Amino acid sequence: MENINEEIMKEIKIGAGHLSITTEELVDKYVDICKENGVDVNSDIAVSLLRNYVRGNMKRTTTNNNSGSNTLVKSAFGFFVSLESPRDMMSWSRNKAKEEYLRDNDKALHEGLVAVVTENDDETYTIARYYKGDYQEKVAKTLVAGAEELENGSVIIPLDPLPAYPSGAENKRYGKPLPVNEFRRNGVFFGSIDGADMKSYYFSYKNQGGVDFAPDTFDWVHFKAIPSDDGSSLYGMTDATKLSLVRNADVNPDNSDYRDMSSFDFASCLFENYPKNGTELVDLDRLHQTQQMEQTKDRFAIVEGTVVNQRMTPTANGNRIISITDRHADMALTEDDDGDLATTCWIPEHININFGIGSKVLVVGRTSQRIIDGEAEPITINTSGLLVEESVGNPIAEEEGVEDEDLDWF
Repeated sequence: MENINEEIMKEIKIGAGHLSITTEELVDKYVDICKENGVDVNSDIAVSLLRNYVRGNMKRTTTNNNSGSNTLVKSAFGFFVSLESPRDMMSWSRNKAKEEYLRDNDKALHEGLVAVVTENDDETYTIARYYKGDYQEKVAKTLVAGAEELENGSVIIPLDPLPAYPSGAENKRYGKPLPVNEFRRNGVFFGSIDGADMKSYYFSYKNQGGVDFAPDTFDWVHFKAIPSDDGSSLYGMTDATKLSLVRNADVNPDNSDYRDMSSFDFASCLFENYPKNGTELVDLDRLHQTQQMEQTKDRFAIVEGTVVNQRMTPTANGNRIISITDRHADMALTEDDDGDLATTCWIPEHININFGIGSKVLVVGRTSQRIIDGEAEPITINTSGLLVEESVGNPIAEEEGVEDEDLDWF
């Protein structure tokens, strides 16, 4: 049955009972739903889809069972507080596998981190791996896309080494080659789902759809997404979320979807709904320390400041730089002013800078701090959300060259 794990099969059997259909019928429907939404049958998103489908159909008063999948996708309206640049979620795992192999090739092979490739005289390849503790070999005519030749001449295939997820669910990718890349864009969304009260949601969107999905933060938008079972998260789905994105400003005011949000106060909303994240710039060090114990998705700061410097020349990672100070601080310059009062904010490519020095801004992002020779450098912010509260002038001209960047942002 499509290699569906035992825990999910239990829920399918329960769901089939609720819907008065056979387990086989719900399995077929479940597989179809997963294919429609481009998710693995054993993923957390797939489980949410299953639960939404069953509960939605339990409540249905019509007999049109074939349209039940419409209950899986919800209409979202609101704004993004933050939206990070897409990250290759496979990069760290693939690099770890390569580093471990170069450090101790036998150990990396035994632990299932890699498969080792040997080229044969007949232009075939012998591929060796350990799977559940057993040594295995096979001969292949071609290599998978994830095969890599290392600097020492070895050819390896980084593998997924986890037999099960932390939840205990079986990992169906265990022992298989890691994808060459797997991009994911994460963020924080504040809004309403299907007309319900506005609240905060963690947002995640993977693959090419997530790469292409780049609405401005603090811009009211409409789009389709899949909510998690506990209502805390929203997931983008294949290309559907990207294609459904519409700015509220582009909707005809006579259309029923249009919302007049002209009197909405973004800053008040953020400081009221994210009290653990909002801080004054003078207290940024304290927030940085306290957030080290938080989950990654909750690690972001919300600060307001005045722009005192801009560097529009992109860094090697494509970021530009703005420096901000406490907007209530005394801005008078002194002879020995060294700029330490200003906080550096790294601005990624997808966030527009259309304001100049002196502008008042609200910045959302993760804090970072480099330690050099035992000395802590000033806190910087890796920006994922930007609201211009008062615009002054235009951005300064881009200079030639490439800036260095603080890459140690955790």
